[in-house]
Amino acid sequence: MPQLSSGRHVGISINPYLDALSCGRDESRFYAIVALRLNAATPEALRSHVAIVYFVDGAGMPPNAPLYYPGYTVADVLEGRSDLTEQEVTEFRAFLAEPRFEAWLQDRFREIDQAIRNNPVWSSELMQEGADEDALDVATLKRAAISKTVLEENAMAALRDWARKA
Repeated sequence: MPQLSSGRHVGISINPYLDALSCGRDESRFYAIVALRLNAATPEALRSHVAIVYFVDGAGMPPNAPLYYPGYTVADVLEGRSDLTEQEVTEFRAFLAEPRFEAWLQDRFREIDQAIRNNPVWSSELMQEGADEDALDVATLKRAAISKTVLEENAMAALRDWARKA
């Protein structure tokens, strides 16, 4: 994204989601997969969850400047839940209306989809059914607990936060 007229450098990223799909324990990756499939099942749905990044002022020019995640998403900015001014939001909306953003979003959606399809979690112990009918099937219980947790309203925010801290 170009520099805003205010001088602020703002960008967009799906890296927190890609990081969550590739890092951590099987349970964490499974959580990421289910959260993304439920909340970002289409490019249009993913759009709302795209993370906002800020580039550190005075530390170089983007994309080579250090960046940080302020915790906002595209939806937060568009719905007035960020620290961007009204003028900055207007400029951000114009950026989102550009064809290059839609192309970028389609490409990132495919990237997430491939990361999910090719994820090593599918062949992990977490995904194996219990062989002994009389034994407690721990893997199935873990998947059920994770799936229930992902249904909470803040699942995508928790996913972004976890990926930033990992």
